[in-house]
Amino acid sequence: MKAATVVPTTEISQTNRVTVSFQNLTYQVSVKNPKGVSEQRTILNKISGICHPGEVTAILGASGAGKTSLLNILAKRISLSRNVQLLGEISANGQPYDSDQFAQFSSYVMQNDVLFGTLTVRETFEFVANLKYADPQQKVDKVEYAIKTLKLERCQNTLIGNALIKGISGGERKRTSIGVELVSDPYCIMLDEPTSGLDSFTAFVIINLLKKLAQSSGRTIIFTIHQPSADIYTLFDQVMLLVQGKFIYQGRRDQMVDYFKGIGFECPAHSNPLDYLMSVMHHEDPNHPHYQTLFTHYNNQFENQILSQIQAVKKEAIQRQTIQTTFAFQVKEIFRRGMINMKRDKVLVRGRVVMTIFIGLLIGGIFWTAGSEPGYKGIQSTIGVLFFLVMSSFMGALNPVIIQFPDEREVFLREENSKLYTTAAYFTGKSSVEIPFLILFPIIQQLICYWMVDLNDKSGDIVIINIIICILLGLSGNSFGLMAGCMFTDVKAASGFLPVVLMPLVIFSGFYANQSLYMNWIGWVQYISPMKYAFEALVWNEFDSRSDEFLGTTIQNSSPIDTYDLTLGLWKCLVILVAIILFFRMMAMMFLYLLRQKQQ
Repeated sequence: MKAATVVPTTEISQTNRVTVSFQNLTYQVSVKNPKGVSEQRTILNKISGICHPGEVTAILGASGAGKTSLLNILAKRISLSRNVQLLGEISANGQPYDSDQFAQFSSYVMQNDVLFGTLTVRETFEFVANLKYADPQQKVDKVEYAIKTLKLERCQNTLIGNALIKGISGGERKRTSIGVELVSDPYCIMLDEPTSGLDSFTAFVIINLLKKLAQSSGRTIIFTIHQPSADIYTLFDQVMLLVQGKFIYQGRRDQMVDYFKGIGFECPAHSNPLDYLMSVMHHEDPNHPHYQTLFTHYNNQFENQILSQIQAVKKEAIQRQTIQTTFAFQVKEIFRRGMINMKRDKVLVRGRVVMTIFIGLLIGGIFWTAGSEPGYKGIQSTIGVLFFLVMSSFMGALNPVIIQFPDEREVFLREENSKLYTTAAYFTGKSSVEIPFLILFPIIQQLICYWMVDLNDKSGDIVIINIIICILLGLSGNSFGLMAGCMFTDVKAASGFLPVVLMPLVIFSGFYANQSLYMNWIGWVQYISPMKYAFEALVWNEFDSRSDEFLGTTIQNSSPIDTYDLTLGLWKCLVILVAIILFFRMMAMMFLYLLRQKQQ
């Protein structure tokens, strides 16, 4: 198979080359057995290893061998808790590092390609460059370098694509994922299963690009891989073979076959050595005698040799790269990307526009001129209109967030782990994207249905306040959706949570029952329902100036304000709605911080 070529890259200076090593690494987690009893499970068992700059190191093993756990530990993506125990030393150039320091000299490429489908390849790289570098020319150079190095010139201006948008191929997506990290110019790149889901040729191209990248720039390349082809196998420099959390080989790829032959595991002629070794490593009986043979020979042959190499690593500081952008700039870039995403997600945007117009026409059609009807019938119909406005404003703002946020959450976790921006900057920029739409859609809906229904238009202020109430309610619905999206890691869990919470909020909105009739033990729910305050504000805004209409009629002294026992008044309700918006957003921010820590 013909190797792909790579544009020559600028070599990393000798002082910035990184040797990653780990010594006596043990990783244990507590899991519950079928009887509910906690048991200690050892994922990695006192292993040591070293990865050199300018080389490709492949970590291989059967499923459950611990290869991804090892990579995540090296990348500082394992959170410690009472159920997790991590022992041993992990170093870069002989010095320990934490997750913040890792992000300054290294990058991690996830197994799944977590990208915005509505952006082009170039735009994706430019977003990273804008947040990583201050000098405009440096930004351009880093983007061009990534595009040329990864052979993405042909598709650089093509949308990445998603389930609804046709985009680039699977191999191009994987190269784009690598390019996102390469723009940061890391000294070390770690990749989890970079060939997963790719055909054999595309997988070869990816590994060959990584090989050339290591050779030409002096970067340290470390990745896990499950069962590579014979062609891919020849590209490895160093190989680590894991079985049951222990190494059975660590060293040069071209010496591996002879080593196993020497201890009685000879690869059959004309066979892929790794296919044979995978059959050796994966046996149904975990206590099979040949496992102990492999472990014993490894300890005798490699253990002291590896420890000597680790001790020989010269301790020197790494010239770390730091983010040079301000909080305000991060918010601006996240907001700009969000607006591009919103603009190009035509299905969602068009759907929301159509739904807004449809709901406006539906309300106007059903309650045609209801506001001008005299007597109780007109009041009853007008109250129904106001409640429908409450429901449509709240739910119309909530649903899109629940749909969108789970997809963006994985992008956030990847980018935040790479220290592109702070959690606060992401939340501020992300939540600001919806605001123009949360203002525009209520205006459109009100302009359609307000005069169709013939609501109170004695003054322009009444109409404007009506719109403001719906905007504030939309913001509260959006904020509630953000909170739910940040609270749950699964969209199904979030969707299941919503009816349970929304039903009481709707029931206690003040429309279905007079608030004075609520029992004390459950009546408190009304005070946390934004729909209650919006409904009360709309009723006050509609009927407060119409009190003269009830004089001399059979419904004298029975204004809806009195009938529904609405005592707060318009302006208090507006202030409380603003407070609820701020509360929901603060809770969403808190849950986003917790989500980040949980998913590290």
